[in-house]
Amino acid sequence: MRGENQGTAGPSPIERRGARRPRPRRPWALIAACGLLVLLSTVLWLKWRDSRDRVVELDAELKKVYAEAESLRTEAALAKQRLGQLEQQLRALSGDRGKPAPRDAKPANGKRPTQSP
Repeated sequence: MRGENQGTAGPSPIERRGARRPRPRRPWALIAACGLLVLLSTVLWLKWRDSRDRVVELDAELKKVYAEAESLRTEAALAKQRLGQLEQQLRALSGDRGKPAPRDAKPANGKRPTQSP
């Protein structure tokens, strides 16, 4: 009787063979590589975000510098124009009308002088 109880109540030979088989090992190298990939992806994403923020800051600073440079160019052109006017006024006041004016200077009235024969 003892043999009969074991055969009917116990696991079948196929189940017993599967139970003896060792569990498959985990691919630890693959798991470690995935973890490293996640870590590198996170670091690269953070660096990319910092770089993008820095680009935005530099663009704003560049626009500010260009606006300031244009302002200085305009100011210099106005100063040059004012200097030319002041030189003309100075020549007119000092009585240098008889002397020929430099080629690049304009007369005070804005007309070209006529040559008399």
